[in-house]
Amino acid sequence: MKNINKLDMYLRSLPTAKFILIMTLISYIVVILIAIMSFFMKIDIGGPEVEEVPVVLLFLIFVIIIPIFETFIYQFLIIRVLKKFNFFKSRKLLMVLISAVFFGTGHLYSIYYIFFAFVLGLPLAYAFVIYEDKKVSAFWVTTAIHGLINGVSVVIVTLEILYQKFF
Repeated sequence: MKNINKLDMYLRSLPTAKFILIMTLISYIVVILIAIMSFFMKIDIGGPEVEEVPVVLLFLIFVIIIPIFETFIYQFLIIRVLKKFNFFKSRKLLMVLISAVFFGTGHLYSIYYIFFAFVLGLPLAYAFVIYEDKKVSAFWVTTAIHGLINGVSVVIVTLEILYQKFF
């Protein structure tokens, strides 16, 4: 618990741009660990089918539109509603968990993808809660992290599609 508190204090002390980059990196470490685990367990996590979508549209949808929409629904609305109840005001970890559960269940591609999205929802909700405390635009900080996560995914998926077409 002591190390978690140290990490929390460190993350809270970061300038916004550095915080966004580090949270994106943390999210991708988690993604890589889940991908390795699913590979060895021979599990197909699933996800959206994007092979036929033009790259520009893919970028627009997954890097801009979806992060804005999902941040509004799964972090902004849920955490703001929970904060209205006295029970949750001092239970930020519980707010993060509830937000992540909703984020996960909003990604119904497979049971594995729900878990995958839940795990990715944790740093997004955490970022939102931190920046709500800082009185800085929690919405746009969280949207930027989500957009970067999706942006890297779009690049990887696009490269994979191109590789399959030409090799």
